[in-house]
Amino acid sequence: MGIQNLREYLEEAYKTIIGIPDRKTRGGGGGDTGDAVKLRDGWADIEIVARIKESYFKIAKKKQIAVAIKILQLLGLARIDFKTIDLDVKFTRNKNDNLQTKAQAFSTLHGTKTLDPADSLEMCDMTTDVVEVIDRGKKYWEEVAENNLELQKRTQEVLKQNNGENNSSNTKAENNPAYKKTTYNNNMNKISEKHNKKEEK
Repeated sequence: MGIQNLREYLEEAYKTIIGIPDRKTRGGGGGDTGDAVKLRDGWADIEIVARIKESYFKIAKKKQIAVAIKILQLLGLARIDFKTIDLDVKFTRNKNDNLQTKAQAFSTLHGTKTLDPADSLEMCDMTTDVVEVIDRGKKYWEEVAENNLELQKRTQEVLKQNNGENNSSNTKAENNPAYKKTTYNNNMNKISEKHNKKEEK
């Protein structure tokens, strides 16, 4: 029994150290959900561990790239003169957990109009590549604005063309002798009707 307890203690200890979440069902009930469960069961800890490990991977990857560039320069296969500090290594990770809360937080931060969208996205932890996401969004909305502007111009041209056709057709009708004769006859009929009504009175 003592060995089993020691085993369970060591297992829990190494899970806590390396940030493995606890998948055991909580006893005694409880209605907490969302961030409360992430903090209680260690799901937030594994995110911290992942970030720490990413920093070590980035350092190693930059050293690897620096060695590769140096070899290519010595062999005369590449003329690259820049430092690895100018490089940024990105790790693609899924950030869709608790997305509704993150989206609400981003909307609130962006609504203050005091923070850059990149800073708001980074604070909300919605993506691993903030700059690329913002650049794609900016390009998309610029294209949408250009398409809307072009559509408005086309609509205005069509309306002007239709108005011009209507005005020209009215002008042609007024200059038509048959139109003038019909208008004259209609006016004379109206005058005679008024004269007859006065005589009846």
